[in-house]
Amino acid sequence: MNENLIPKNNDMRIEITTRCNYSCIICPRKELTRRIETMSLNLFKYLFDKIQEGTGQFDTLTFPGMGEPLLDKSLCEKIKYAKSKKNNLSVLILTNGSLLDYNKFKELENIAVSSIRVSLYGNDPHTYSRIHGTNNKFAFGRVRDNLLEICRKKKFTKILLTFNVVDGINDGILNEWIKFWENKVDLIEVWCPHNWVNAKDYRRVQKHMLKSCGRPFRGPLQVQVDGTVNMCCFDYDGKLTIGDLKRQTLKEIFKSPYYKKILKCHRKGNYKGSGLICEKCDQRNLRKDDVAVYNSKFDVEERVKMISTTYKKL
Repeated sequence: MNENLIPKNNDMRIEITTRCNYSCIICPRKELTRRIETMSLNLFKYLFDKIQEGTGQFDTLTFPGMGEPLLDKSLCEKIKYAKSKKNNLSVLILTNGSLLDYNKFKELENIAVSSIRVSLYGNDPHTYSRIHGTNNKFAFGRVRDNLLEICRKKKFTKILLTFNVVDGINDGILNEWIKFWENKVDLIEVWCPHNWVNAKDYRRVQKHMLKSCGRPFRGPLQVQVDGTVNMCCFDYDGKLTIGDLKRQTLKEIFKSPYYKKILKCHRKGNYKGSGLICEKCDQRNLRKDDVAVYNSKFDVEERVKMISTTYKKL
C-alpha cells in the first residue's frame, strides 16, 4: 500500500479503557459521551495485527486516552502480545500513578516497558486531592512513597513526571515540587493545562492562529477504545473520528472523505463553515508562551513543537 496516506509518525496510540478512578479538574470526563468501557484482549490483538498489516512505520506503542490504563487487568497480556508481534517495539504508559506500586512496576519492567509517565499535580495531600479529584486523604502519600521506592529500585524503565499548573490551587507549590522530584526521576515536565478543544477554558484562543496544528500531517495514530480512529488526542469525545479499524483497513480510513476534509482545512487554514472543532482549538495558537513552563531535559520552546511521547518534531 501507499504508506504516504498515513500521517508520518512512528507512534500508535491505543486507548484501552475509558474507565478512571480519578476525577481531575483539568480533565473533561464530565463532558464525555463515549461509552465507558475497557477494550478486550481479543479486540486489542485484532486491531494491533491489522495495524501491522497496513504499515510497518510504527515502532512505538503508547497507552493513553480518557481512562487509567492500569485499571485494565489485561494490560500486561496486551503488551506481551504486541512485543511478540513487533521486534524492538517501544511501549509507553500514561497513568495517574494511583495503582503503580513497586510490584506492578516490576511486572511492567519485566516485560520491557520503556517508560511510564505519571501525572502528579500536587506536592501535599491537600493540593493533590483538589487537582486529582480524590477524597482519599492517603492517596498522595501512597503515590509519592511508591514512586520513591520505584526510583530507588528500578533498572531501565524510565519514570517521567508531569505537573499541570492550576492558578489558585497548586501554583504556589510548583518550585518545591520541582526541587523535590528533579533529581529522583528521569524527566519532569511542567505545563499549563490546555482546553481539550472546547471542554475547558485554561488558554485564551488567540486572534492570530496557525493554519494547522500539524497533527493531520504528522500526528500519531489514535485508536479509541471501541476500535475507531480519531484524528487528535485532544478530541476527547471523538468528534474527529475518521474511521473504524474493526471493519476498515488503514488505507480505507486515511482515504475517507472526512479525513480528506480535515486535511483540506488544515492545508488552507480555513475552517469557516466546516463544522470542525479545530476552528477554535488552542492547539493552533500562534504564540506558545502559555503552554510549557519547565522541562528538566529539553528547551521549553522546542519542547512544545514535539510529540508528547516520542519527542519527535510535530
